[in-house]
Amino acid sequence: MKFFSNKWRAIAIVLAIILLVTLAIIFLPMLQSSDKVVDKAMDYINNTLLGGVATATLDSVVDNDIKSLYRIKISIEGNTYDSFVSSDGRYLFVDSPIDMSTEVSQQQEVDSPEMSSKESVNVEGGFKEISEVDVCNDENGKPLVYFFGSESCPHCEWQKPIMDEVSTLFGDYINYHENFDGTTEADVLLKYGNGAVPALIIGCKYYRIGSGEASTVEADTQAVKDVICRATGGIPASICE
Repeated sequence: MKFFSNKWRAIAIVLAIILLVTLAIIFLPMLQSSDKVVDKAMDYINNTLLGGVATATLDSVVDNDIKSLYRIKISIEGNTYDSFVSSDGRYLFVDSPIDMSTEVSQQQEVDSPEMSSKESVNVEGGFKEISEVDVCNDENGKPLVYFFGSESCPHCEWQKPIMDEVSTLFGDYINYHENFDGTTEADVLLKYGNGAVPALIIGCKYYRIGSGEASTVEADTQAVKDVICRATGGIPASICE
């Protein structure tokens, strides 16, 4: 009987070891994958969405009721945002997902960038004109024009020669700010969108997130000039007539 007792004890130990190894093979990659998925999401946010204009830092990974999503809290320029990334690392949700099992009134409202939530109409070149905002000027009465981009962004590189040409053309009639891979005026950018570039903000009243590549270089150059003319009130006449 002692022989059989020792034999079954040995078998039980072997089976326990096999079970532990199997569990480790199954669950350890899952534990490691969460870090990899979150790292991938942070890399995408910083390099693709923000493009060097601002830097997002990870505050925490939060317990989440939706098992197929990781919920992360990130900070950008002192502001905290909730984001969600699918557990397979494929999809990023920059706002909270909508729970269709609850009434709309019960769902948490998601804050939108200040200017993008205001009523607007479409004008030339895909620009939006914010109805309730007046054109903003510097102390000398020149409209403020911002161009945000990044050298790692091919769409920004497409837009840059157009902005170089147009800003030179208007010269002293505008106050031109080009922010390529800079963070000094990220607060302006984040009022109009989630930090994606390229972004053009003209006189605070007109803005476009994205390039004008849907049209030709000539057509987008003219569209940018037309929108700046809106901000300057048609000055100078040599350009705006």
